[in-house]
Amino acid sequence: MPEITGERKDRILLVGQDEELRAALAEALDVTSGYLTVQVRSFEEALSEILLGSFSLVVTETELPDLSGMDLLAVVRGLRPETPVMLIDDDLSAKSAVASIRLGACDYLYRPLSLEFLVMQIERQIDLQHAVVKPPPEEPKARAKSVRDRERRLNRATRGAALVLKRDAFKAVNQELARLLGHIRAHFVGLIDADGNMVGAAGTLDKYDLVLLTHALAIDPQATSTLASILHEDKFHSTYLEGDQSGVYIIEVREPFLLSLAVICPTDVKAGMVWLYSKRTAENIAQILRETTGTGTLKMPVTPRPLE
Repeated sequence: MPEITGERKDRILLVGQDEELRAALAEALDVTSGYLTVQVRSFEEALSEILLGSFSLVVTETELPDLSGMDLLAVVRGLRPETPVMLIDDDLSAKSAVASIRLGACDYLYRPLSLEFLVMQIERQIDLQHAVVKPPPEEPKARAKSVRDRERRLNRATRGAALVLKRDAFKAVNQELARLLGHIRAHFVGLIDADGNMVGAAGTLDKYDLVLLTHALAIDPQATSTLASILHEDKFHSTYLEGDQSGVYIIEVREPFLLSLAVICPTDVKAGMVWLYSKRTAENIAQILRETTGTGTLKMPVTPRPLE
């Protein structure tokens, strides 16, 4: 039977084999925020709870005794799409992080994990839930745009790349990103489609909020097109942002999908080298996507040797 604690309206489902973590987290959430928590150990028990009632948040380990946290995430997205799901993994994995975000996870955390940080992330998600305000009735133009956006996502021919590509294309793209990371001293390399979905990634993810990062790095074609028009350009192909510690390089891949190839490097990395390898990688990825979405067979592009 699940354990229930707390007195507050917000209900949080805690799923995992680590009983010590579940108990400590439930106590912390009760003491600090007064949340109502339900603790279960397996996918099957979690599914029963989800079918019986709604939750403000589901927090699950990726490794469960029957199925996985990813399986639970997929089920929650189908049964309770309004319920955010937070995943806790034993290892930091770019592949798992990208997969979880693609499936709709609100956050992806990994051990070793501070209890205080975990509580803070949970409170943040609950606050976001309460901050959601019912939008006013849409104007006819806005309603028409919503309908068009929905139709675009439902139509396979106009969906974002992350919802269309098959396994061989994802594998080839991620190999290219890993090669790029190996050629330059980057913290992170990612490929984001026009809908803000992460198509692939390589590098260290522990310093970044992957959900916020993905949306921040997505290309805004309307903004770039407006600026290009003002400056009498056909279009802009890339952009660079420099801070005190990090430089961000973003290169557009326009055919056959609109994508952002984003590279985050220390500011002391040679910019010319980053641009060279990033642009070649963007060309290779575009070629992979053309071949895997067309009638030809997949051919791995040749990547140049690193600069000495």
